[in-house]
Amino acid sequence: MQAVGDLDRVRIVQMLVFVASTPELGEQSRVADAASELLVEVLGENGRHARTAIGVAGLPRNSPVEIQMVCTAA
Repeated sequence: MQAVGDLDRVRIVQMLVFVASTPELGEQSRVADAASELLVEVLGENGRHARTAIGVAGLPRNSPVEIQMVCTAA
């Protein structure tokens, strides 16, 4: 946090969400909605971002979700 300073300076540009799921699920974007909503709640307009949600057969350490974000600091 020292490198960025205040959270007011953080802007989320893009979020990529991997969801461990079966091929039948088809609602990976709904799983990612909670993370997107939290970012907007915490950061306001700076939390709005482009997003991709992808279903995968498995993730490291049997995690149900993995998130990758691209952020900037003003």
